[in-house]
Amino acid sequence: MTLPVTIYARFSNQEQAQGSSKTRQLKLCREFIADKDGWEFSDDRVLIDEGLSAFSGANRAPGGLLYQFEQQAAAGMYRGGHVLVVEHIDRISRQGHDEVLPFVKKMTEAGVTVAVASGRRIYHAYERVTLGAVIEAVVAAELAREESENKSRRLKAAQNKRVAEAQEFAAEGQHLSRTATVPAWIDIKRISKRSERPLYRMTLNEERAQILREIFQLTIDGYGTPAIAKKLNERGEPVWNHLGQQSNNGWTVGYLTKLVLNRAVMGEWHPMNRPRGAKESSKGIAVLNHYPQAIDAAMFVKAQAARQGRKNTSGAWQITHNNLFSGIAKCGHCGGRMKQEVTVRKGQKRKHANGYYPAGKTFSYLKCHNALNKVWDEDNQSLRCENRNWVRYEALEHAVLSVALKFVVVHHDVAADGRQESLRIDIAERQRFIEEKQRQVDNLVGSFSKSGSPATERLMLQLEAELRDDQAAVRELERGLAGHGDATSLEEYEGRLSALLEAIESDDEEERAASRVRVKQSLGRVITRMNSYDDRLTLVEFGNALRVIFDNQGEEVFNAYINQTIHGPNGEIDWHPDFPDAEYEYAEVP
Repeated sequence: MTLPVTIYARFSNQEQAQGSSKTRQLKLCREFIADKDGWEFSDDRVLIDEGLSAFSGANRAPGGLLYQFEQQAAAGMYRGGHVLVVEHIDRISRQGHDEVLPFVKKMTEAGVTVAVASGRRIYHAYERVTLGAVIEAVVAAELAREESENKSRRLKAAQNKRVAEAQEFAAEGQHLSRTATVPAWIDIKRISKRSERPLYRMTLNEERAQILREIFQLTIDGYGTPAIAKKLNERGEPVWNHLGQQSNNGWTVGYLTKLVLNRAVMGEWHPMNRPRGAKESSKGIAVLNHYPQAIDAAMFVKAQAARQGRKNTSGAWQITHNNLFSGIAKCGHCGGRMKQEVTVRKGQKRKHANGYYPAGKTFSYLKCHNALNKVWDEDNQSLRCENRNWVRYEALEHAVLSVALKFVVVHHDVAADGRQESLRIDIAERQRFIEEKQRQVDNLVGSFSKSGSPATERLMLQLEAELRDDQAAVRELERGLAGHGDATSLEEYEGRLSALLEAIESDDEEERAASRVRVKQSLGRVITRMNSYDDRLTLVEFGNALRVIFDNQGEEVFNAYINQTIHGPNGEIDWHPDFPDAEYEYAEVP
């Protein structure tokens, strides 16, 4: 009788995929099968669970290939006979004999012969497992479990020691690491002897740090990661290689996103728990000043705020920078986004009675995305929106920006000078360290309440004293910031904004794109509502204070402060353009 054979291999983490674990397991299993008559193996019957731990049982949980095989056996798929070959019993489980023996018994009762290549042990289908085989399996399973537990303890102790050392080094103002695995903008130099534990001095790679600062500044200025990647790739900026590995895909959105979100740029190290077969999680520890700082806290916070402000902006805008109202303009009827469609581009050949001529300017329109694409509303069994009117984009852009300029000049704070910016950075840095010290104090309070340790109490009191001093220093800096005047006049500030609005029409593509990004970044904060209606009127609210309605030529047909009594075109009191046919009281005509 010929029995089909399946090989099962497994390793606990993805790093082992780069090593010999898989090759070794498959080689030993194939050699074992080759010695057996009547066993039929083919390469399509190989099950490999990559990065799944047998210590945690992840390989026998839903999602694991061994789990699928076990379910198939329980369903009777292998009643006619089958062989499952593993390199060692711990490939099945490292949770001890309580898990291994029931699995073997379950398989043999389901018609599956379990074969262990390393000990050349075979548990035949439909046969009783002998006492000797039970003892052997128990011993092997227990040894595997103990090995895993010891390994786990050793790794945890080693990482805890590394964290404690990193905290000591940081407290002394030294950027030292026990591992060569550091962020790509950090250079390392081994300072320990070859016979000693590795110890590296970390320094900032100034060339890469400059690129990193550029990426953060572009993010703050309003560029998204697609636009930043395009800019870096177009100028041929080399992609950073690390430990001899380099991407062949250029600068990518994914990598740039990781950079902008990575708190290591501020010098922080956040140790992670990496349980085998499970998702990594934070230890809840932040080692400040571990790495050399490339980005200050104020710049980091500004970049995160800028990312939040662009959440509803389409990715296409990040490449073209055409639609300044992307993510802002909504359909007044269904709430869907208003999509920009270009019908004629500047310079494009247009037909005329006397031939062709180049278009002098671009013509584009805002259209309701739902209406344009005839999006169906399943709940109401009807089209989601029927607002198919087009809103002239260029006229609207010019009109809205003109009003926005006046509104910003009157209501927006004048830009801070260099001294104010320096104070803000200092305050942000000190606040970051205060938050970490406060967290340490809270942890020590909990530990002291349980242990009553004098050493814990001394450390807690020392940190509390430092915390009070740091908080007093921050309050002093904040008073200095509040009392520091601004040297920029209102006229100069207005001149800057006017120059910026002129630059958005520049013939220089780079200047035009940069200025439009800056304007777009500001519009997201200034415009609190923008709705386009089927009568081609667009309502715009600035800062929840000013409401203006524009027609399709960009002309103002209505303008009033929101907290004022608003009169409609026929004298309606508290008139609202969304409800023109509602019942209103009318102002008395003198």
